[in-house]
Amino acid sequence: MPETAPRVVMLKSVDTLRDAVSGPLTDRCGTQARMLTAELHGDEVRGLALCPGRVVRFVMDAQTSRLSTVDLLRLTQASRKPAA
Repeated sequence: MPETAPRVVMLKSVDTLRDAVSGPLTDRCGTQARMLTAELHGDEVRGLALCPGRVVRFVMDAQTSRLSTVDLLRLTQASRKPAA
């Protein structure tokens, strides 16, 4: 049975994924941003992160390092006073 060549992946380890995403994520969300997950999907790194006051989903193009984020949950302060 012939062996097939392993798929060449630019980002190979979890640490490499975290390092690649942490810079752009910090630029976008601030120094308190914390990455929860990071997964490689083809040429994209996708995951979730906690940013101050929100949970975001991010997608980073592994070749261009372009990061896009979408808020999944945003915490706000109550604008009304509770009844009683």
